Amino acid sequence: MKIELERQPIVVWTILHRIEGELPLPPTARISDRLNQSRDFLPITNARVYTLEGQFLYEAPVAVLNRQQVVMMLERDAL
Repeated sequence: MKIELERQPIVVWTILHRIEGELPLPPTARISDRLNQSRDFLPITNARVYTLEGQFLYEAPVAVLNRQQVVMMLERDAL
């Protein structure tokens, strides 16, 4: 059975970058559920990568982020 995923708009901060994009999640899941999974990497779709100061660096249809690099992750609407 295939589960349809929703794309949750997010902002992620690492030590060096700020990443805006979408995190694919099952309809009832929360961002914290994805961060607490045992998987080491998070797929970020429609990713736009910035310096911490806000300078745009690049964009990609998909970026794969090591979960251990995440300093903070918020829903984009929470900002």
